[in-house]
Amino acid sequence: MFGHIILEPEQVNLLYKLVEAVRNTPKDQRQKFMLLKRMGGASLHHPGLKNEDKPVYEGDLEILAGEGLLNVSFGGKGTPSYDVTPLGFKYYEYLRQEQGTPLEKVEESVNQFINGPGFIDRYQKAYKKWAESEKLLWATDSEDQLTTIGHLCREAVQEFATELIRKHNPPGATQEVTKTVGRIRAVLDLRAEKVGSTMKPFLEALLAFWGTTNDLIQRQEHGAQKEGEPLVWEDGRRVVFSTAVVMVEIDRALM
Repeated sequence: MFGHIILEPEQVNLLYKLVEAVRNTPKDQRQKFMLLKRMGGASLHHPGLKNEDKPVYEGDLEILAGEGLLNVSFGGKGTPSYDVTPLGFKYYEYLRQEQGTPLEKVEESVNQFINGPGFIDRYQKAYKKWAESEKLLWATDSEDQLTTIGHLCREAVQEFATELIRKHNPPGATQEVTKTVGRIRAVLDLRAEKVGSTMKPFLEALLAFWGTTNDLIQRQEHGAQKEGEPLVWEDGRRVVFSTAVVMVEIDRALM
């Protein structure tokens, strides 16, 4: 389907930027990307770009439009505006899914951690749930799928905590799978008894990070109803990324 499309790396990166800018804009506020031309060059203006003009090479936009990934229209003064086409969204999804392991698509640095020796073997169920959430992240920006991402991440952290309880068997730990903060606290407290004073503050910070990540996950799963704000793609990215990081860091701290 996409074999005929040939892009340079900077054009691929531009497509990523445009698609993610659209997904980071609530649907009722979406608009086209306006190309502003000045003496110093061209720039794009769009609410998903945080309302800041982003420098761009116009030729790259023309290449994307020529491949059918963008649609171009012109205002009364001949000012070009661009919008991502359905083909552009599908090609974005294809590229993200073809980049490699799930972690390579979230953040390369996280990939190096979570694909370290034994992590997937130690936490197979947690990793599977997380990988499903990551796949959805690149595939859609619908609100239903964004809440599903939150649900999958919640299941991932529950499975992760359950495996840690099984492995370390901390005294007094609750067996309720939903009480992940308390369960992780029990495991980290057990670890704190065996480390020096330098490591203890880090373990305390990890517990705080775990609690904050859980708050983000709950907000995601419930569609940010409490806050009254619509979820956007960046919310999903933040939850998926933070879930991966906190699981990896706790795992490494317990080695």
